[in-house]
Amino acid sequence: MLIGLLIFSSCSNSDDNETELSVIGGWTVDESILNGEVVTNQSVIRLLTADNRTEFRYLIDIEGNLELRIEQGDWTMIGNVLTIDFDNSDFGPKVYTVTDLQSSSMKWESEISGEGTLKEFLTR
Repeated sequence: MLIGLLIFSSCSNSDDNETELSVIGGWTVDESILNGEVVTNQSVIRLLTADNRTEFRYLIDIEGNLELRIEQGDWTMIGNVLTIDFDNSDFGPKVYTVTDLQSSSMKWESEISGEGTLKEFLTR
């Protein structure tokens, strides 16, 4: 009976080895698909911090010159819905549905008014 107790107590629960997946961190957009077609990706990085702030850095083409733009705001996540309220946006909160989250990759979708569904594939 003592041997059985020792064997049972030495086994660990598999849940102990699992790490909680989180959107917090720096993400690079590897691919963007708008309405099923790959679009040119000029994203540099998406940063989601533990204090619920976000920073989107991207390059924009202005008359043939690439210029770095930075958008900042607050983010919240309920279930798989990530909502970002950008500081200087007149468009209101931006909603992303996280469709897949792994330790080093994430997929999310968002609706772009008048354009359709944007799917982005990100890695860290």
